[in-house]
Amino acid sequence: MPDNLRHAHERNDEVLERIYTGRCFKNDTERLEKLFELYTKMTAGSGKQGKGRK
Repeated sequence: MPDNLRHAHERNDEVLERIYTGRCFKNDTERLEKLFELYTKMTAGSGKQGKGRK
């Protein structure tokens, strides 16, 4: 990957991490934990939609 593209990806990651946690993640484990937490919240109750509809 070209250096300028890698740098752009790293900067994008930093901005998004600060949106989610107010700081950079400490490591990949912390990042994955947060992503799974968000996914769980997002999908919780998704099976409830549409019940009672015909």
